[in-house]
This record gives sequence, C-alpha cells and structure tokens, in this order.
Amino acid sequence: MSQCHCRDCQRASGTGHMSLAFFKADGVALHGETRSFSVTADSGNLVTRHFCPVCGSRLFSENSARPGLIGLAVGCMEERDWFEPQMVVFTKNRSAWDVTPSKVPSFEAAAPVPPPAR
Repeated sequence: MSQCHCRDCQRASGTGHMSLAFFKADGVALHGETRSFSVTADSGNLVTRHFCPVCGSRLFSENSARPGLIGLAVGCMEERDWFEPQMVVFTKNRSAWDVTPSKVPSFEAAAPVPPPAR
C-alpha cells in the first residue's frame, strides 16, 4: 500500500497524491466495463489507468515495471479504513500541505523494485 505524489497521480486524483493498494492481478475479480488511458509516468514506466466509463472515477492501474500487479485506487472503495500506507513515493513533488506520518518510509522518486520471486 502506498501513496504516490508524482505529477501524473496528482493530476489524475485532483489532489496531492494517489493512495493505492497493490494486489496480484490474478487474485482480483473485476466486474463491469472500464475504459483506460496510458501515460509515461515520472519514473519512465508506462502506467495504464482504468476508470469507470459512466462517472470517470479512477478504479485501478497497471505499471510496466510491475507486471502481474494492479494498483487499486483506495478512494473508490466503499470500505477504506483498512488502508495504511507502507511507503510514499515521489516525495520530491509533495506539496507542503500534504502530510504523511514520519514513520512511513519515503522516497524522492520511485521505490526500489524488488527482484522477481522465484
């Protein structure tokens, strides 16, 4: 679970960051139609945002650096009190008013990508 302060997430969320919970794509059941938009993120990776074609809400995203994972937009979920960021990325773009607890690991750019599981 993370918060991203990259310019793309700021634009897509309309605020200071996007809160995302990551899951293995094959472990998530998605129902209904979505539309998508792809963009090259601040990291240089291709990010594809999926959204509701009726209301425009961002639902989830995929990142070329992390194949097989999807990032669910926490703000679109009915129940979201379980969310607690484990890291914050692209803090170099964070606005002074967008505060994160100091105990949460923060990275000025993208977080290190762990090696693939074998």
